[in-house]
Amino acid sequence: MLYPLLEQYDINCQRAIAYGFSRTEAGFELKKELLDVGLYAIFVISGKRFEVNVFDAYTDEEYLPFNVADNITGFVTGIREQVEALVQEIKERCLVKANMKLRLMEYCTGKFGTKPEAPWEDSPDAYTFKTAKRNKWYALFMTIPYKSLGLAAKGTLDVVNIKLPPEKILDLIDRVHFYPAYHMNKKHWITIVLDKEVDEPLVQQLLEESYGLVEK
Repeated sequence: MLYPLLEQYDINCQRAIAYGFSRTEAGFELKKELLDVGLYAIFVISGKRFEVNVFDAYTDEEYLPFNVADNITGFVTGIREQVEALVQEIKERCLVKANMKLRLMEYCTGKFGTKPEAPWEDSPDAYTFKTAKRNKWYALFMTIPYKSLGLAAKGTLDVVNIKLPPEKILDLIDRVHFYPAYHMNKKHWITIVLDKEVDEPLVQQLLEESYGLVEK
């Protein structure tokens, strides 16, 4: 049975291996016994493909009723409930949202207890985060055209604006991932491009620095 989970998620290799997945030529594979039914499930993650199949523990033959959508007997329903619980656990412990903008927004909420606000009706992809005490912005997440950063590419990209000391901003700007702030004070704010190549732990660290700087 195929699951659409990976349309919005990527596998975190280290977490997956720690959870019990093994590397294969195609990706990652995990075998899990199902409780009290004499069956086991095989979870396969390959690229954006997430597949689960159930097998008989004594014959190693595939248990086909699991994949029959209109089979809703109590026994099969119980198996599906076990598998769904495992899928949810894998999602929580082994997967990360593919969209870094969303991941970092969730990081802000988890780390600082702050929630996103969307203050502009004409910019539904823009979200501000404010500090707890002073209620001032420490991060602004946006999806903007490439041309807003002086780039010739067509389309849009995800960015975050954060506040940092001026000297640190000057050191960071490389016009690859770090740019003079878009639409904000360029001396005190910096724009970071949120693509797969950016150093995510560094961005998290800079968000913490921005929060502390604004909260002072």
